[in-house]
Amino acid sequence: MIYISKGVVLNNSTVKSIRVMRNGMVYQMTGNEARIWLDGRYGFQEVASESDKCVLERLAKLSLVEMEETDSDVSRYRILCRCVCAATKTKWFSLPVGGIQKDILIWLKNAGLRLTTAELVCLQEKGIRPEARYLHAENRQALVELIYTVDTIADNVLENLMEKADQRDKVVYALEMLLRKEKMVIL
Repeated sequence: MIYISKGVVLNNSTVKSIRVMRNGMVYQMTGNEARIWLDGRYGFQEVASESDKCVLERLAKLSLVEMEETDSDVSRYRILCRCVCAATKTKWFSLPVGGIQKDILIWLKNAGLRLTTAELVCLQEKGIRPEARYLHAENRQALVELIYTVDTIADNVLENLMEKADQRDKVVYALEMLLRKEKMVIL
């Protein structure tokens, strides 16, 4: 099974006992739950043992992880489609980003709405860069009209189309790198 963790670690957490906030709820984890959640905090992880799979399934029921049975590029995309990605506040020192990672980070910080993974893939697929005319709340409608058409506005249509997009794996990889560099969190 492959998975990624969701939520934000709260202060006063330790490696043995962590407190995670997700959707306004605080969850306390210890032992294997804490270990597994922490392992998936900065990227995709796999579990193989039956006991870890049971722990992972408990965490999934609490909506603290998203998982798929097999590790594949499509599985990683599907997992991220069920997550909310958000930019973090920049630290005084952080690793630089460029190219597609930089564009995605600008979208996440300034789009005026929370963009989904499918929407980010769509923007990349269309070659649309983050420009002032598409950024911030006052340009939200222009951005939405850029992404959606009458054919793609229905539930899950865009997600299904972007699952086959040429740029899908590049966007998924860029999101994972932003997560590893602590430029992004999964809420």
